[in-house]
Amino acid sequence: MLFGDSHAAQWFPAVDRLAKEHHWKLVSMTKSSCKVSAVTTVYQGKPYVSCDQWRTKQLARIRSLHPALVIASSSDAADLARPSGDPRRQWTDGFKRTFRELVRSGAEVLAIVDTPWPKGDAVDCAGTHPRELERCASDVGDAVKDPGKKREITDGAAATGVSVIDPLPWLCGTGGCPVVVGDTFVYRDDSHLTESYAEALAPVLGREMTALYGADLPRHPGRVTESPAGR
Repeated sequence: MLFGDSHAAQWFPAVDRLAKEHHWKLVSMTKSSCKVSAVTTVYQGKPYVSCDQWRTKQLARIRSLHPALVIASSSDAADLARPSGDPRRQWTDGFKRTFRELVRSGAEVLAIVDTPWPKGDAVDCAGTHPRELERCASDVGDAVKDPGKKREITDGAAATGVSVIDPLPWLCGTGGCPVVVGDTFVYRDDSHLTESYAEALAPVLGREMTALYGADLPRHPGRVTESPAGR
């Protein structure tokens, strides 16, 4: 299962490719800007209550489906609607609550840290500087939207037995984070991976999953795919 917001949905091409190769059933549960952490965020100027309701409903559905593996991810971009005196702790506790619910389903749970962000719209920049694409690359430090969020995710994961993958090395190198690799655009806008680049990362994601769970990755007869809804 793929669970989270549009930054989870961006991994659909990679997970779908792995599903086809391993004959998994694949179900995608995503909602735009709806975070994995069980906190209420601000969306379009108001508390995103419908996200909280959706998250609760989908977690119950996941428990009823008893998946072998849940891959959870969401964008780092969000403001708390009801911040406490310790917002970092608030985010961490929210991740713990969600991860515990996912683990209770009996599934292995894999959290993918948010992908690095380009500086502005990557496609517009490449169109403006087609012969100087290095001008569009982001510095690694600037590409991480919220440096504290990885710690909040990893702390929540460590407390609940959840595995974590950070995809930053797959998108950034010593020269920064490029917007084009070879003849493939990395980003389709100001934050999301292109479908082609995400699919190209499937073997890398597959190797990481094999390292975590062994050669016998979750296998289920048949395959059911639901297209990602969160954008």
